[in-house]
Formats: sequence, C-alpha cells, structure tokens
Amino acid sequence: MNAQTLIANVAELVKTKLKPIVDDIDRKGYYPEAFMRELGAIGGFGAVGTEAEGGNGLGLAAQIAVLREIGKECGATSFSAWCQAACAWYLHQTPNRAVKDKYLADILQGKVLAGTGMSNTVKHLAGIEKHNLQAERVEGGYTVNGALPWVSNIGEDHIWANTAQIGDGYVMFITGGQWEGVSLQNCPEFCALEGTRTFSLNFKDVFIPDEDIIAAPEQFADYIQSIKAGFILLQIGIGAGVIDGSLGIIRLANIVNAEVNSYLDDGYDSLKARLDGSWAETERLADLAWDGTPDNLATLKLREAAAVLALAAAQSAALHSGAKGYLMRSPAQRRVREAMFVAIVTPAIKHLRKEIAAIEAAK
Repeated sequence: MNAQTLIANVAELVKTKLKPIVDDIDRKGYYPEAFMRELGAIGGFGAVGTEAEGGNGLGLAAQIAVLREIGKECGATSFSAWCQAACAWYLHQTPNRAVKDKYLADILQGKVLAGTGMSNTVKHLAGIEKHNLQAERVEGGYTVNGALPWVSNIGEDHIWANTAQIGDGYVMFITGGQWEGVSLQNCPEFCALEGTRTFSLNFKDVFIPDEDIIAAPEQFADYIQSIKAGFILLQIGIGAGVIDGSLGIIRLANIVNAEVNSYLDDGYDSLKARLDGSWAETERLADLAWDGTPDNLATLKLREAAAVLALAAAQSAALHSGAKGYLMRSPAQRRVREAMFVAIVTPAIKHLRKEIAAIEAAK
C-alpha cells in the first residue's frame, strides 16, 4: 500500500462512518470507538511503524496526512487519532525492545486504543509547570504516585504513555486503566473536544515493571529529543484538517454571498495559499524527523504558524457564514472551537513562542 491509497481509504471511512456522527461527537461527547478501531484496521495508525513492527512503514508525513483527512470532518476525532499515533511514535522510537514488542503492533493496528499523557512533561521541561508524577526505583521496576489533570483517548481498556520524575531525572513508561492503583475521574465539561475520552488521572503506588519502560532515566535526555519533533508535527495534521473544513465552509458561503464576502480579510484564496505553503514545509520537516535528523526550531515555528492559521481560517469561516455561523448547529461554530483547541493544546501558542525565543536567544 502506498500513501495515496491509504489516504483514499481513510477518506472513504471518514465519509461513511465518521461524518454521520460528528454532531454527536461534538454536542453529546460521543466517543467514536468503532471508527477508531476500523481506522486502525485499514492502516490509519500504521504509518509511524515499520512493517516489521506491525505497521506499513509509510512514515511520519503519511501519518500527518491521515490526521488531516480526519480533521477535515471532525477536529475532535483527529485529536483522538493523534493521541493514538503519538503513542505509537513513542514506541517506534524507544530503545527498549521489550516494551515495543509488547505493545506497538496492537496500537498500530487499532487492536488496542492508546493515549499520550505527556502534556505535563512537555510543559515541565519548558519551565512552565512542576512535574506532577513522581517515581521511585524498586525491585523489577518503579512505583509511581501523583495526578494529571487531563489525558485524552484513554479509558478502562486503553493504555497510554506517561513520564514520572525520579530525583533529577525522568522515566517514561506505558500504563493503563486496569493497572492497580490507577484511577480515572471525569473532567469538567469542555466547550469542544468532549468526545475524546479525556479524564483526570490519579496514581497511587502504581507499579511499572521494567518491561513497560519506554525510556529509563539514563536514556531519557536523548530519547525525548528523538520524539519531540514528531510529537509536534503530528499535531499539524489536526490543524490542517480544521483549516480544510473551514475553507469548505467559506467556499459554500461564497456561492450566494461572494460579492459582500469579498470585503472580508482572509478570503479563500489567501488562506489556501498559506495552507499549501505550510503543508509543503510540514512534509519536509516530517521526512527529516522520520529519518532521525529533526529540525526542532523550524518545527516549533511551523506549529505556531499552523495554530495561528487555524484560528484565522475558522474565524473567517464564521464571518463568511454570517448569522448562520452563529447558530450552535453551524459547522463554522464548531470549527471556531476546534481551532481554539489547536491553539491551546500542548504545546500552546504561548508555549511555542517561549521555546522559540529561548532557542534563538541561545544562538
């Protein structure tokens, strides 16, 4: 299978299985588990794993394109799929064979659904907040204690990745809803992205065996650099999909109101040109990250630009729609809320600008 065939298959699945339930996902918090599993079955998470690992080996750029295809219809589900793909990316990059062999193939194929509880870690490493999980070394593994406020695409039968602080270092590992000492609590209601199975997590003396370690403390510094660019670039698939959806709304609005809409900023052509330029850069940077030679500064800048563009495109879609765009059932209204999420999900715009400034100041 090549990337073009994969995207065509994903587009068909989105049209037949996801499009009919988008309003339930957005308005009722419905989690599209059947879609997620079917997506895995057709290779929709497999691009970030080699064929030997149980994937299709198409690479990071193809995985980002899959997330974009989903996001064209539903930003929330694109985010859930990002969580799954990110967890697979972590396991693809791990230096530890045991944890890869144990979990990766099932995640790549959608047989096991997986999340990524790395927001706190990424913000902590950027000097934004303290680390919430603490680990102690014990015989055969580690014990972990603490709490995380929001972790997505998880559940009692799901697994996910976390990092805990141990002394001056960190350990990254797989855990899940059925692990002894792990408990999930419902979060306050969000304005969007409710259908993503997002919970608060508590860890009380949770034992993590050595075979579930993604990166041990002595491996962590090199390992986190190996996953960072891919983690961020995969998110651009969500943003690009939201922008595509917004462009579709603008195009429909212009069928009737093109003349008066021409007075608005950020019209279809200018937004499309900015998206096309960003997408070409996304593919270039994705290939670098897949080959193990990431450009972190360019990746941070691109991710920030994608968030800004998503906000502009979604707002423009609402303005092009006029009063119809202010109805709760309007796709434009949903896209505004989804774009806001792209701008605040870790790494948020302010986080990205902080890291960019630090890198540039160090030159």
